[in-house]
Amino acid sequence: MSQIVETKNDIISCRLATGDDINVICTSIDERAFIPAFLERSIASSHCHVALLNGSLIIGYAVLDYSFYAQAFIAMLRIHSSYRRRGVGLTLMKYLEQPVLCTTKKLFTSTNLSNLPMQSLLAKLQYKLTGIIHNLDDDGDPELVYYKTVAI
Repeated sequence: MSQIVETKNDIISCRLATGDDINVICTSIDERAFIPAFLERSIASSHCHVALLNGSLIIGYAVLDYSFYAQAFIAMLRIHSSYRRRGVGLTLMKYLEQPVLCTTKKLFTSTNLSNLPMQSLLAKLQYKLTGIIHNLDDDGDPELVYYKTVAI
């Protein structure tokens, strides 16, 4: 169930997150106030996964749950700013697409209209735009919803 990718002498691997990972994620990747409680719930439900550099350094995380109309949904994907555009997001996404983790025919995710790097990643992985949600955030940045048919 592990995804391992080698890039320029570095190895990126993925695994299920544990409670011990929360502090690292909250201090180095995602410092937003609601994240600790979100991670606690996601880890308790076995929905949170981490990307590791060379087997030990957490450089990204993702949450895959079934809260979106009982469909698989990547509710969160965040990569440490120093490791963006180095294949970490791609590795995490491919890891989450595995049938052992994604147990529905379609996998959904979303991103803001302003998040061009994520839109580029989704296009690279052949996700299709399926909808737009306006007025979700107060900042006026619409949410784009994507899906991909995956093997189950």
